Amino acid sequence: MHDLNIRSLDLNLLLVLQALMQEHSVTRAGEKMGLSQSATSHALRRLREFFGDPLLVRTPRGMMPTLRAEELRAPLAAILLEIDRMIQPSIFDPATATGTIQIALTDYATAIILPVVLKQLTQIAPQLAVECHHWRSDVVDLCRNGVVDLGLGVIDISEISDMRSQTLLSEDFVSVVRANHPITQIDLTLDAYISCSHALITISNLPGSPVVNSFKSHVDRALEELGVKRQVMLKIPQFLAAPFIVAQTDLVLTLPRRIATLIADTANLSIVEMPIQISKYNYQQIWHDRRHDAPLHRWFRELVALQTQQL
Repeated sequence: MHDLNIRSLDLNLLLVLQALMQEHSVTRAGEKMGLSQSATSHALRRLREFFGDPLLVRTPRGMMPTLRAEELRAPLAAILLEIDRMIQPSIFDPATATGTIQIALTDYATAIILPVVLKQLTQIAPQLAVECHHWRSDVVDLCRNGVVDLGLGVIDISEISDMRSQTLLSEDFVSVVRANHPITQIDLTLDAYISCSHALITISNLPGSPVVNSFKSHVDRALEELGVKRQVMLKIPQFLAAPFIVAQTDLVLTLPRRIATLIADTANLSIVEMPIQISKYNYQQIWHDRRHDAPLHRWFRELVALQTQQL
């Protein structure tokens, strides 16, 4: 069959052909399709012209298919079934869903968000897997290229037209010090805060942490606006090591509140409220337009949003 013939075929005619072969009657086939008898007869004429065969002939038992029509019966049913499957919306069932969700996330999200999400995921979608990637400066490109399905971090994508975002939670800062640190015995003032020796985690995963030496942290920018500067004695890229170092020194480590709360008991640290107001930041999940309506990814984003509401 030539390409020209395929392009000239109205797919609705295939539905009429199937109805005719099932009903053996132009009248009954028309009623089944919601067509008049004349419209059904016209469709049959077009089908005969297209296939170059009578397709159905009158007999005492009604309109019976020709040998050519019988040859078409099985592939016709298969084609129409595939078309129906193609146009039906995907049905997502987390209990039977399989596959791997690719996530780029910061250490904050790994420690705070991921555990509560995975707790639910293992219960209601046990066959789904998650693969985590480091949060990087090119996370938007990773989403665009399909390397990453979802990003969890702090980023402004308001000017990026093909990306979507949802705010999950707001976070502020507190400081942690070793138990019985002298500043735990006083009302912490700004002067007392900046006179201490500080530790700074330099990985870019933390909101406001510097990527290079010239980049100021969120805390240092706030202090600069007040015309003061703190003494940073230790810069360390290991997120997990810093609290345990602080627990054995007089260093002060300023962290997001939920992280500080999480590690305080484990590392025997005390939480100290900041002596200045530092603006909160919003933690978001981001994704590309291509993933927006996919049932699996929509369901997973809803799961992330629901679980973070409880944090």
